[in-house]
Amino acid sequence: MQSPTEQITKPRILTVDALRGFALFGIFFAHMIFWYAGGPLPQDYYQMYHDIGSGIAIGVYMLFFSAKFFSIFSFLFGLSFYIQMESLAKTYQHVAVRFAWRLTILGVIGILHHCFWRADILSIYVPLGFILLFCRHLSDKALLILGLACVFNLPTKIEELVSILGFNHYPLLDSEYAQDSTAMLFAFTQANFVEMIQHNINATDSKIIYQVNSGRIWITFGFFLLGMLVGRWRWFEQIETHKGTFIKICKKSAWWLVGVLGLFIVIAAGVFITKIDTEKNFMLQVLGGFLFDVSSALITAIYITGFTLFMLKPKWLTRLSVLAPIGKMALTTYLTQSIIGVFLFFNIGFGLFGLTSPAQNTLVAVAIFGLQIIFCRWWLTHFQYGPIEWFWRSATDLKWRPIKK
Repeated sequence: MQSPTEQITKPRILTVDALRGFALFGIFFAHMIFWYAGGPLPQDYYQMYHDIGSGIAIGVYMLFFSAKFFSIFSFLFGLSFYIQMESLAKTYQHVAVRFAWRLTILGVIGILHHCFWRADILSIYVPLGFILLFCRHLSDKALLILGLACVFNLPTKIEELVSILGFNHYPLLDSEYAQDSTAMLFAFTQANFVEMIQHNINATDSKIIYQVNSGRIWITFGFFLLGMLVGRWRWFEQIETHKGTFIKICKKSAWWLVGVLGLFIVIAAGVFITKIDTEKNFMLQVLGGFLFDVSSALITAIYITGFTLFMLKPKWLTRLSVLAPIGKMALTTYLTQSIIGVFLFFNIGFGLFGLTSPAQNTLVAVAIFGLQIIFCRWWLTHFQYGPIEWFWRSATDLKWRPIKK
C-alpha cells in the first residue's frame, strides 16, 4: 500500500477516507463509554462511577462526541452517494436501479446487524438512501435549504410545537423507558444468544420511537443532502481551490457556536434563579433541545472543515492519514466494532457490563481502535478491499470480484 505521502496525489480520496476513519472513532467511543448498550439503561447505571477519570470521560463525551460523529458519517454517506452515482453513470445506463440494488444489499446487511446489535445505523441509512435517490435532481438551492432545515432538526421542533399547543402532549411518541431499560438490562446480564437476538428484534419499535422523538432521522437525512450537495460542488475534488470556503465555514460555525452556548448559559441561569420546573415546562424543553441540535450541527461543521484544512498541512497530513485505511474499510470496521463491543460487555461474551468504568472503557476504546488501524493497514497491503466491502461490491455486480492485489 502507498505511504501517506505517496497518496498526496489523491487528496480527495485520502481526505474523505481519513475523515471517515475519524468519524468511526467518534462513533465507537460514543458507544464504548457506556458498555456498548445501544439502548436505554436504568438511570442508576449511568451514575455508578464517580471517579475523576470517569467524570472527565463522560464530560468529553457529552461536549464533543454525543450526536456529532454520526453526523459526520452521514455527511460522508451523502458525499459518497454523489461520487458513486457519477462513477456508476460511466458504466451503467440505469444508474438509479443499480444504486437501488446496492442499497438493497446494504439493507440486508443492516437487518442482520440489527438482529445482533439493536443500535445498527445501516437499517436507518438504507430507507433514507432510497429517498435520496429521488432528491438527487433537486436544485442546489433546494438541497441547501432542505438540508439545513433537517440538520437543525426544524421538522421535529415544528411537530413538537404543534403537539404541545394542540394536544398538550410531549414528546411526539410515547416511549416505555422503564420497560425498555429493564429489557436492555436483561439482554446485558442474562440473555443467551437467541434471547439477545429476540430482544434486538423486539426493540425495533423503541428504535423507531427514538429516531422520531429525537429527530435523529431528520438530522441524518439533512447531512445526507448536504454531503450530496458538497459532492456536486466538488469541494473535496479541489480542496486547495476551496480552502477559503472551508476556512469561512469553520470560522462562522465557531462564532455561531459561541453565540448559541452563550444563549444556553443565559437560559440556564434564568431557570436556576426562577426555579422553573423544566420537566413540566414543555416549551423550555423544546428550546433546550433546539439549542443542543444547533450546537451539535455547528460542531459537526467545525469538525469536517477543520479536519479537511488540517489535511492540507504536510505534517498533519502524515499524522491524520493513518486513519485513511480504516476509513477505506469503513463497513468492515463498523461491523467489527459491534462484534467486539457485544462480546466484551454482554452476557454472551465476557460480561463486563457494569464492571468497567467509563474511564476504563475510554482506554479500551482507544486501544481497540489502534489495533483496528494496524489491522486495516496490513489488510490493504495485500487486498484491494475490506472483506465486507468486497462482498458488497461482488453482490452488487453479481459476480466475484478479485480481492487480492
